[in-house]
Amino acid sequence: MTAWQWFREHASEFQGELRFDEPLSRHTYYRIGGATPLMALPKGESDLAWLKQGIEQTGVEFFILGLGSNLLVSDEGYPGLVIKTSRLDLSIGLDASSSLLRTGASVAVSSLLRRAAQEGWSGLECLAGVPGSVGGVVVMNAGTHLGEAQERVHRVGAYLLHAAQLQVWDRSEMAFEYRRHRFLPEGAIVTWVDWKITPTDPQQVKRVLDETLERRKSTQPVDFPSCGSVFKNPRATGLRAWQVVDRLGLRGHQIGNAQFAEKHSNFIINRGGALAADVRALIELAKARAKAELGIELEEEVKYLGPFRF
Repeated sequence: MTAWQWFREHASEFQGELRFDEPLSRHTYYRIGGATPLMALPKGESDLAWLKQGIEQTGVEFFILGLGSNLLVSDEGYPGLVIKTSRLDLSIGLDASSSLLRTGASVAVSSLLRRAAQEGWSGLECLAGVPGSVGGVVVMNAGTHLGEAQERVHRVGAYLLHAAQLQVWDRSEMAFEYRRHRFLPEGAIVTWVDWKITPTDPQQVKRVLDETLERRKSTQPVDFPSCGSVFKNPRATGLRAWQVVDRLGLRGHQIGNAQFAEKHSNFIINRGGALAADVRALIELAKARAKAELGIELEEEVKYLGPFRF
């Protein structure tokens, strides 16, 4: 029996959806990448427990995927199981007595911010324009010039696949750094997040969100698929990542149908039919030249999945 036969034979026990030979290009903002033998879209903890059993029974490797906003998938795809969490928990609820807002990790940031503008929930404006889901925001400590997620995250619940149980971290137990967390163990799947919000006039929240989104639209290439910022800002240098790319003369540089955007050079855009290899080649070019010519180590924000041959 192959690993994938086990999942087929026990599929009736899974409440979510199983997709075999699923193209991953359908599940990333880049719209790039080969297929996975199996994508599972769980609907709750019982499905996660089922997946844990399947992983133990078959020994398959696995990858946890949110909305794929910062992921570059190999043209060859990924040979393991992909667990996509977009249907795991889509709830949003406010505890008015504590001003804590609980959101399911599957909630898209754009949906959360629309609700915040309607209800007058201030404190989440730093996420305006951030792509992806709530779970991804916590994992990446996402943010903008207005701040980072860590400033408002109060409590996090995550399912530990290896132990088949939920664990909760209070604010004092969490640790974050620039664009990363330092507390979730490997295999942890964020299921919900409590945010500290401030009740405010909805029009005021909407105004700040609209202004921030308009600023991002005017400065970023939102008309093309991308992963957002490719590189972290090399803070020790006093430069922004886009300034490093510009100093290298790479703004607008293109390999295949992937290009450092003219509008914002820390974005690599898919101009249509770009390969993962094209995007990765641009990244490696910038990293090599930044080190050789400027003595700067560029570090990616984008994550990789599958084999890349460099």
